[in-house]
Amino acid sequence: MSTDQIFARRWSVGALALSAAIGLTGAPALAKGTSTGKHKGRPSGASTLYVSPTGKGSTCAKKAPCKTIDAALAKAKPGATIMVAKGTYREEVMIDKKVSLIGSGHPTIEAKGKGNGVKIAGPASAGSRVSGFVVQGASFEGILAVSTSHVQISGNTVQGNDLGAEAKHLLGECAPQGPVPGDCGEGLHLMSVTHSRVDHNVVRHNAGGILLTDELGPTAHDQIDHNKVMDNAYDCGITLASHSTTAVSEGKPQPSRGGIYDNLILDNISNGNGLKTGAGAGILLAAAAPGGAAYDNVVKGNTAEGDGMAGVVLHSHAPNQDLNANKIVDNTLVHDALAGDKGKPGDEDAGVSGTAGIIIWSAVGKVEGITITGNTIKDVHYGIWTKNSVKKVSRKANRFVKVTVPVTQM
Repeated sequence: MSTDQIFARRWSVGALALSAAIGLTGAPALAKGTSTGKHKGRPSGASTLYVSPTGKGSTCAKKAPCKTIDAALAKAKPGATIMVAKGTYREEVMIDKKVSLIGSGHPTIEAKGKGNGVKIAGPASAGSRVSGFVVQGASFEGILAVSTSHVQISGNTVQGNDLGAEAKHLLGECAPQGPVPGDCGEGLHLMSVTHSRVDHNVVRHNAGGILLTDELGPTAHDQIDHNKVMDNAYDCGITLASHSTTAVSEGKPQPSRGGIYDNLILDNISNGNGLKTGAGAGILLAAAAPGGAAYDNVVKGNTAEGDGMAGVVLHSHAPNQDLNANKIVDNTLVHDALAGDKGKPGDEDAGVSGTAGIIIWSAVGKVEGITITGNTIKDVHYGIWTKNSVKKVSRKANRFVKVTVPVTQM
């Protein structure tokens, strides 16, 4: 399956997936006066509630905890902290107010038969935190945040989600829409989320890893750092995919309408992704339809090894898109685009055969201002391969080890 097919299915089913999952409409406004990765603490006097799988209380007090997370959320006032004890919770957790949901001893949210394990939804949920959980078994995404800001998703294990893809009767976002195949999402998904942080999570054995999209407005000023994203068999490890058709108008970015910009992808490990399809990069920045935009992002200090596509990939698929001024700096990329090892294209859309470290490709028009420096690329045929990228790549500015063709620019 090519990335063209993957983007087509995501773009066409995005609205269906959203309405089925949370029923929200409209785009969030960007929060002002805050910086990436910083989150306000719990306000003075905010309550703490407790949850335990053996709980029998109705007040969620420490000595009388509630039995379910949802029961505690129903009682929680904005700003509350909910402490969840070790155990298994078979529920779909919906956060629609500002809370800190903290797991002790890595409790498991078992979401088999549910759409998502955790949903952080709407402007009122801004400032929420989810930390310390195992989230697994969801039909769609394990953790989905949408139309919110200033959230932190930290220290969780998100594994074995997207199970709807294997159902006998495909439903919701997993179901095909005419000729476009379904897509059950990724393990962890930020949809139109700003000024937020996703850090120190393990995201493994889902269809794909961490996904940022912009269906309802921009996804911007976020930090994705120190995550281990591994063995997600069908899609990319970390994906910044613009699905908006209005983020660019008359050649100019329209941040109020959409786009994925000013995000920092820092010090993540993205290994062994997309091996079943051959269409999963370590880190992908892309836009599908005309009007999409993924620009001014920084991909720095990451490691990508043994992925189906190149370690870092940028794809511009249509006219009137903005994928300019992205920075790819100080990454270590080892033996990626493994589809190229099996006699298949390492990147079907770009037409690149063989293994590759970095691929920058535009089907229509030029991509400007891409910075590629300080990267170490090992054990591939093509080190850096570009087509329709205006800026010249300096071979001396990057390190190549066991690379047959260090730099190719077309």
